[in-house]
Amino acid sequence: MYLTCTFGRWQFELHQRAIHLTRTPKPDPACDACYGHGGHGWLTASGDPDWEDCHCIDQLRTWRLPLWPRRTTTSEEYPF
Repeated sequence: MYLTCTFGRWQFELHQRAIHLTRTPKPDPACDACYGHGGHGWLTASGDPDWEDCHCIDQLRTWRLPLWPRRTTTSEEYPF
């Protein structure tokens, strides 16, 4: 079973007995450095465009919240 929901900057995934919470790398509209644009761009000396990401989008955070523990074997059974 695999289920994904997105609310704003957060993505919730239900996968393999756990909920995975991920903050998607979207620019923060309240960031003082980029003002919600995600970074700043410029032209290099050769005329090629270049882009530098802001610190508000370079931190992809993921948390795993287990729903129930894995099954453990209490008896020592031999495989053969």
